[in-house]
Amino acid sequence: GVALPGPLDHESGVLHRVTGFPGWDGFPLRDALERRLGVPVVVDKDTNAAALGLAVAGEGRGGSFAYLHLGTGLGAGLVVGGSVHRGARTGAGEFGHQVIQLDGPPCECGDRGCVEALCLAAVARGDTAEAARVLGAGAANLVGLLDIDLVLLGGRTVAADPEVFEAGVGAVVAARVRRNGLP
Repeated sequence: GVALPGPLDHESGVLHRVTGFPGWDGFPLRDALERRLGVPVVVDKDTNAAALGLAVAGEGRGGSFAYLHLGTGLGAGLVVGGSVHRGARTGAGEFGHQVIQLDGPPCECGDRGCVEALCLAAVARGDTAEAARVLGAGAANLVGLLDIDLVLLGGRTVAADPEVFEAGVGAVVAARVRRNGLP
């Protein structure tokens, strides 16, 4: 299998707007690799592959969780009911592009106020606590929307200061859960 930054079409193996590889848009990577290697190939988003690995390793206690990956971008792998959730068009998990601040700063996706744009701007300013707070707001939206059991964090930005991210995201998610009366 091959894991790449999304978005991409898991079913067809075709790349779409792959972060960092604009020239590969529309490229049928799976078919090209199968022809070249002579074996079946699975292509998926890196965050889905990571979430699947975490689920297989038993990290997803309870069967439903989100793996949030903050690095050069922000994405999610979603495991719902023990299976990776890709959505109807394999676009589930494009977590970084949920708008949480109307008329916020522009994002590379064309929207404004996306979680990714806000997080990366805070990281660029050296404000890790604010990046964690913003990431927590997005994570709390996922918890409320999908009724997931757990949020797992990863990526090189999180790995550089894990305590700040765990505390910041955890505080925002816990506050939302309390306000909504969730167990």
